[in-house]
Amino acid sequence: MSIKIVTDSAVRLTAAEIEQYNIAVVPLLVGFGSDLIADTAVDPAQFDQQMRVSPSLPTTSQPPIGNFVSIYDALTADGSQVLSLHLTETLSGTVNAARQAAELCDGDVTVIDTQSADRGMAFQVLTAARMAHAGATLDTILAKITVIREHTKTYLFVDTLDNLVKGGRVPKLAGVVTNLIKLKFVFELAEGKLKLYTRGRGKKALIKAQERILAELQDATRVEAAGISYVGDPSVADEPEALLKKVAPQADLMVARTSAVIATHAGIGAYALMFYTVD
Repeated sequence: MSIKIVTDSAVRLTAAEIEQYNIAVVPLLVGFGSDLIADTAVDPAQFDQQMRVSPSLPTTSQPPIGNFVSIYDALTADGSQVLSLHLTETLSGTVNAARQAAELCDGDVTVIDTQSADRGMAFQVLTAARMAHAGATLDTILAKITVIREHTKTYLFVDTLDNLVKGGRVPKLAGVVTNLIKLKFVFELAEGKLKLYTRGRGKKALIKAQERILAELQDATRVEAAGISYVGDPSVADEPEALLKKVAPQADLMVARTSAVIATHAGIGAYALMFYTVD
């Protein structure tokens, strides 16, 4: 019995990776105003520019349950199992929509909250896809991606809290105070939740935090894979990329603009460091 992999568009995968492992990607929805479209149909660079000048925050939405049901029914029609891996519940209701759809589907569907996002999600998705392609059992795959989830670190560097405040991820007062005194924040996505890692005044605070995080990797076990995602100007990724290549030159590294949905939450100027270590 084959195992087919489903994920959502908050993941960062290359077109080649999606094609090679025949991964089904269910798009989240995004837009300015009431007209929402699949974020896979949005040009990320153009979206970032539009978000920069828009007076209001873009609107995002999880995929309709019916979209999941249709995909699950199609993929399980031949008796295959489906393993569906999704964006952390902290940022989206996508995984819950997938769970409801799995209950409505006649086939065998297992839904997993990756407790991650972006390329951090991809560490689990790609491993699952490769193992499924090689004929591994579902239990074996689930055991492996649990280990990956436990050994994945994600840090979000935020230039402004405006989008996180507007999206309800942090209190409104925090955003006002931050903008007044130019505080910068670094969050860690731990156990699927955004937790404050550090804060400080100006961009120097972000740089120091970044250097501290990456310095810790020199004493850690080997970095297997890493990702840097950004919103807005690609140059924000230059310094973290150089540092990451210095401390973990062996890591499989992907640097890319993030999806429109993640950009909506993070805001212009934000970037994330993600890495997976092995023993």
